[in-house]
Amino acid sequence: MKFIKPLFSILLITILSACSTATAKDDVKKDEPTIVKVGVVGDSTNFIWDIVNENLKDENIIVELQSFSDGTYTNIAQSEGELDLTSFQHHAFLNQEINDKGYDFTAIADTYVAPLNIFSEKVESVSEIKEGDTILIPNNVTNAGRALIVLDRAGLITVDPEKGNLPTSNDILENPLKLKIEEADPATILQLLPDVAAGITNAGIVQDNGKDPIEDAIFNLEIDPDDEAFAPYINVIVARTEDKDNEIYAKVVEAYLQDNVKEAITKEYGNVFIPVW
Repeated sequence: MKFIKPLFSILLITILSACSTATAKDDVKKDEPTIVKVGVVGDSTNFIWDIVNENLKDENIIVELQSFSDGTYTNIAQSEGELDLTSFQHHAFLNQEINDKGYDFTAIADTYVAPLNIFSEKVESVSEIKEGDTILIPNNVTNAGRALIVLDRAGLITVDPEKGNLPTSNDILENPLKLKIEEADPATILQLLPDVAAGITNAGIVQDNGKDPIEDAIFNLEIDPDDEAFAPYINVIVARTEDKDNEIYAKVVEAYLQDNVKEAITKEYGNVFIPVW
């Protein structure tokens, strides 16, 4: 019966070894980071998310960006569960998408405002715009509506306030100079300025053309997140409503709304993105 003790020892070592292996595997699993997929449009905001990921290191969370060419497709992907969050749109665009397509989305954080101002190569002030002049505005619904509100705030036209954030040219109540307001591709508006009195286009496009979105404008609205005129155009981080209280997503938001992110946005993007926290 002397073989019993060695046999028992072998079995005990095998069992302990198996337990040790299982424990090691469990430890590896515990150390694996949580991946949060965030949908963005283009790659212009990648720099911001690099810093957010630095802020998330102690939380063992990694934001993985998925870039789309168009915001419409980004929202489709989120609605189908391919994305956890999105970060590309402002409240006005989000609300329009929800109204048009029935998405069950909720904004869980406000991030920054991108200015939308008036530019010209012919005049230095909106007071120099003459009767019958042509003004170009973006040809997409949300930015066209916002541009009309900018023209209203500049004193050039009066827009029906009951139309909210998305007025159209049909909602212009007063146009004392009989201005011709025409829509164009936002990317072409600055190139078309020699042929018109003025134009309005997106801050990113302005910067890409070597201009400052605020300093080089002939009219700009002072950035004030508390101003009702800006509130609809604050960019947001969006979750599906069922996930709006997700603790992991809350940590991503907390990592975003930090002073080092704000400072980096200001340094990297200048007047293109104005943080609102």
